[in-house]
Amino acid sequence: MKKILTVKNLTLALVLSLITGCAISFKKPHWDLPPKADNEVSVMSFNVENLFDTVHDEDRNDYTYLPLMVKQKTPAYQKACRETNDSAYRVSECMSTDWNELQLDTKLKNLTSVVLDVDGQGPDVLMLIEVENENVLNIWNKNYLQKANYQTVVLIEGPDKRGIDVGLMSRLPLVGKPTLHPIPWKPANENDKKWMEQSRGVLEVTLKAPNGDPITFLVAHFPSQANPSYWRKQAAEFVAQLIKDKGPNAMVIAGGDLNITHEEESKEHYFRDILGQAGAVSHFVGCKECPGTHNYRKSWSFLDAHIYSKSLLGDGSGSYQMEPNTIDVIRYNDVHLKKGKYPKRWDYDRMDGVADHFPLYVRLKQRGPAKTPVIQEEAPKVEIKPAPKSKKKK
Repeated sequence: MKKILTVKNLTLALVLSLITGCAISFKKPHWDLPPKADNEVSVMSFNVENLFDTVHDEDRNDYTYLPLMVKQKTPAYQKACRETNDSAYRVSECMSTDWNELQLDTKLKNLTSVVLDVDGQGPDVLMLIEVENENVLNIWNKNYLQKANYQTVVLIEGPDKRGIDVGLMSRLPLVGKPTLHPIPWKPANENDKKWMEQSRGVLEVTLKAPNGDPITFLVAHFPSQANPSYWRKQAAEFVAQLIKDKGPNAMVIAGGDLNITHEEESKEHYFRDILGQAGAVSHFVGCKECPGTHNYRKSWSFLDAHIYSKSLLGDGSGSYQMEPNTIDVIRYNDVHLKKGKYPKRWDYDRMDGVADHFPLYVRLKQRGPAKTPVIQEEAPKVEIKPAPKSKKKK
């Protein structure tokens, strides 16, 4: 009997230690990677959750993210709130949300705090998800991210009528012309076809690495879990094919918010069987102590992930190598932490928090001279327009 009680006590102690350990250790007390070396390139993807400016784009249903005073004075905007939302909750949210200059300013300051905490000046390449337009990126870059010295700013608006797009900012120079790839959807029915055609494409941006070689970034935001699973399967297949089409020696990082939950992966294996066939999946090869980047009802998932082409791996042919031990979920800044471990999303009433996803980080280390150096003239840098305020033409 005493032996049985001892075993039970040990089991209970183990369970409690695991629970407590997870609760305590998920927030690291400090950034524990060594300073980024001159021969390293850092990359981070970040779902910044509904980063909108404060003025209306004529071809977008961005009415929720307008100042309340403007909406109250504009019957057409009130009508649009009622007609472009599919539930009483969303209508109420659209009518009552006061997304004003102070809200935007505070959120941008909080986002900046998280970004600049990384490597002391932000990552070399920042892949962004849930951004309305280039205007708000320019506001952020020009007025808040001066320390990061981002010279390349890219966002190509896609078919999502809500104005939710993907973008990229970087200190590295742009090579060639960025492309937004529409996903070749194969809908199961007419209703799915209607919504699939409004889904986000995959942004392709090629940058010139410090040694002169090109590195291609594919920024993606797959359909949410509110949509059928086969939508995400088709998106995964398309991204995997984009990576493969670049050839075995191309250095490619695909990533963003892929919206594949832990539960869906356990059942469908989209990471393992589709994306993993095109390269290494970030949470399969690194960040072994990270529960995930997103938490829904106390269930962690790597909704955010990177896929590193085979040329970036240890036995690959690329002049840069992905360093698995540098893959990290960025959860250091108190402004982005709820209860010490969950992502703290933006609260419109309290005007605090950041976003409902943690960023995902990695470094690439140069292991040799350029193999296919960029020989043509660099493409003109995307113009960073003066943006003292979030104003633009209506």
